[in-house]
Amino acid sequence: MIIKPLKKKILVAENKSETTSESGLILDNATSVRDSKRATVIAIGPDVTSVKEGDVVLLEWNKGTVVKVDDAQRVMIDEEFVVAVFD
Repeated sequence: MIIKPLKKKILVAENKSETTSESGLILDNATSVRDSKRATVIAIGPDVTSVKEGDVVLLEWNKGTVVKVDDAQRVMIDEEFVVAVFD
């Protein structure tokens, strides 16, 4: 299934956090797409100007809508709720 964001919407995929530390300790990993802080932009709407596909961003997760695309959870969110873009 292909999903295309409209207007100033952005479709993102969560970035998985590390599950073990350098010393081998198991870390409490995010269990939900909303627990993650960083995401990778998958698709953007035609009016989006501040990010591009492939950017890693920090979001206000509670402002997004979780959607299922090809059996994977994704988040559709307005461009205004992107807090930062990582270099």
